[in-house]
Amino acid sequence: MTRVFISRHLPENSQFREKLRSFGSFIIQDNPLIDLTPIPFSAIEPCDWIFFSSKNAVSFFFKQLKSLPIKIPTSIKWGAIGLATAKELLNYQITVDFSGNGNPEEVGISFSTLVNGKKVLFPSAKNSRESIQRFIKNEASEIINLAIYDNLPKDDFEVTASDIYVFTSPLNVIAYAKKYSLADKNCIAIGESTAQQLTSLGALNVITSPFSTEESMAKSIIDFLR
Repeated sequence: MTRVFISRHLPENSQFREKLRSFGSFIIQDNPLIDLTPIPFSAIEPCDWIFFSSKNAVSFFFKQLKSLPIKIPTSIKWGAIGLATAKELLNYQITVDFSGNGNPEEVGISFSTLVNGKKVLFPSAKNSRESIQRFIKNEASEIINLAIYDNLPKDDFEVTASDIYVFTSPLNVIAYAKKYSLADKNCIAIGESTAQQLTSLGALNVITSPFSTEESMAKSIIDFLR
């Protein structure tokens, strides 16, 4: 029986659970290590693109939007940092015009070729690293950062000893490292930013999931066990 920790809540029918169940016997501890709270907004500045760097940003944006008298022009183009974020947008009947591979540097460089002279809105966390913004600042005519939720590391949590630890954001890594050592852990990172945070805080065995989807993270675990 393999014990797996993942730093997010998983529904019972999640792709992560299903993929691992198809491979073998696992005990999964799904426990977010950060608290997320909405930050109210009342307007959206005129823009050409709306870009999302996480599933959480998509969820908080549209949950607030439905109660606001805001009509988004049909001319708006939509961007997503990776496949998981693009899939989340589909839940709100949005088909993206640009989807990256989850690697901030590669995504930023690719996206920069599409935004020359354009205004780009980034609905995001208060503590966003603004990783994509750094790569498009010379091309975009304006970058608009809209904080729509706060994300703070938890202080009170327990993580049961596991065989593999899956981290779904740099902030989850920071929260974990405040209480536990990473040096002796087998870690799966959702992307390059999370992998870099793991390494900087002492993790010695880090595998980066090729994509940010739950299926990809589960496959990284299976490949590791093989």
